[in-house]
Amino acid sequence: MRRTLQVLRRIGNGIVAVVLVVASLYPVAWLVAISLQPAKSAYTMPTRWLFVPDFSTYAELFADPDFVAALVNTIQLTVFGTALCVILGALAAYSLSRYRTRWSGLLTGSIAMSRVVPSFAVVLPIFFIYRSLNLLDSMAGLVLALTAFQLPLSILILLNVMNDIPKSIDEAAEIDGAGAFATFRRVILPISRPGLAATAVLTFVLIWNEFLFVLVLAGDRLVTMPMLISTFQTDKQILWTEIAASSVISLLPVGLLIVLAQRHLLAGLGAGAVRE
Repeated sequence: MRRTLQVLRRIGNGIVAVVLVVASLYPVAWLVAISLQPAKSAYTMPTRWLFVPDFSTYAELFADPDFVAALVNTIQLTVFGTALCVILGALAAYSLSRYRTRWSGLLTGSIAMSRVVPSFAVVLPIFFIYRSLNLLDSMAGLVLALTAFQLPLSILILLNVMNDIPKSIDEAAEIDGAGAFATFRRVILPISRPGLAATAVLTFVLIWNEFLFVLVLAGDRLVTMPMLISTFQTDKQILWTEIAASSVISLLPVGLLIVLAQRHLLAGLGAGAVRE
């Protein structure tokens, strides 16, 4: 009887897993199918799944200088913003974890509360500040704004990672003659690699898909992929094939990053280190 229940439980878990995978992948499959069809076929209902692939939409997009510029801008903005969030977040999290004072709890709570503030509540004040500093429609201004907005989340994630690393590792490095920064760079960072990878992936996705900050702080010169995709929907028509193809291209860097970081994401935190 118990063996039968175990078999039924495994079958039920398998069915649930298949349903979840299909539900997650169906929108992506639909985007790919629409992007590879002519414009007339894209409007048919239900969606055609058997067709001859047509790559003309992709060719037209990559031949468009505005599309290539938007893709390059998005890559630059996301890479710089993610790098700053991970580096500054790791430094701040390590400091909060190792150098505790009576104000540490208040500081950590303030960082957590800053994540509750919605983006539309801060983007207008930033707009007026940027206008006075001539930072509107600039890559440096956007990187600075998005880094400041996403940094608290990076700090909170990495703070949990740093707290799980035993302080005895720091003490052992100090006995061997390593200073605080050398311990952080040579010992703590390698151990916290899974947490750094998770933070980088999450920050990358959030900055890559950012729309409101770019809409308010950028202009005609600095366009990113989310803004470009929104231009395919006009008051006269919706260019579904262009939207689908642009969305598929926009999904590729995120998927590639997750595949490359998968090993670190699945690795055990602190593997090979001495545990207390």
